[in-house]
Amino acid sequence: MRTKKILFVCTGNVFRSMSAEYLLRKYLEDNKISGWEVAYAGIIAKKEKIDPETIKSLKKLGIEKINHTQKKLTKDLLKKYDVIIPMAEDHKKFINSKFGLKTLLFNELVNNKNTSIGDIEDDIKDWKINRNAVEKKLRATVNEISKSIPLLFKNTSERYFLFEEFVSGGKKHKNGFPFIKLYETKRTVSFMSLDIPGKEDGHILVIPKKRYAELSDIPKSTQHELIESVAKIGKSLTKNHGGYNVLLNNNAEVDQYIFHTHFHIIPRNYNDNITIEKWKNKTISVTEFKNLNKKIKKIINNT
Repeated sequence: MRTKKILFVCTGNVFRSMSAEYLLRKYLEDNKISGWEVAYAGIIAKKEKIDPETIKSLKKLGIEKINHTQKKLTKDLLKKYDVIIPMAEDHKKFINSKFGLKTLLFNELVNNKNTSIGDIEDDIKDWKINRNAVEKKLRATVNEISKSIPLLFKNTSERYFLFEEFVSGGKKHKNGFPFIKLYETKRTVSFMSLDIPGKEDGHILVIPKKRYAELSDIPKSTQHELIESVAKIGKSLTKNHGGYNVLLNNNAEVDQYIFHTHFHIIPRNYNDNITIEKWKNKTISVTEFKNLNKKIKKIINNT
């Protein structure tokens, strides 16, 4: 299995992302977990010293050596890492607007909450003159990050790397269920999910062997194999079923949980009570319909 690479991102790269990097490294070392590379960067990262209270807080948690060099976030740096974890909402928005990359916040990965880990200036308005409040904030934040690291590691491992570990033979399904290849091509593999609808007898996932977060990231040769695999499996299901649904969730906003592109194939029969998707149709005029087509066509042609 290849090395998994994580990059934490904050503003100055002397507090939040730095603490997360050191604390995750310690967690990996303490638990004898190999095969991970962890780093940090700042969206501004202007030259700045680490606050002594941050160093003190990290040392209390067992981190003795802190050899820190600030790094500024760049496009080339982003390309080197599999998982980019912004510490706050402004970092997430910056990464998206500047580099076109969608990410999940630190707290989203920990507890699925879209909340930021705030900086000193965010939470303490009189930070320039209120040293006691600053030190309290620094200690609390470092401890908050430290307590969150085990869950962050667990969820990051699952949401980004689980399918790769299936393919490499490094992991089984949860609860000891085996990973069984149903169909395989040079670049893709298909297998059964454990989330099988109540009245049906299957829920098959078709994935590229290499991890790509979004469908548009996948090379055309692999895309072709994915579609061919979906078509072959779908055709086989119609021998014993009335039909099948094909579903792809692309990005967290539409409930993509594992960031490794995967097609869901759901075998279906009449009156199986499975609801894939339902929405209330809007009422629009012919003119509105034409304008909507014009708008979307323009976006497609400019992409």
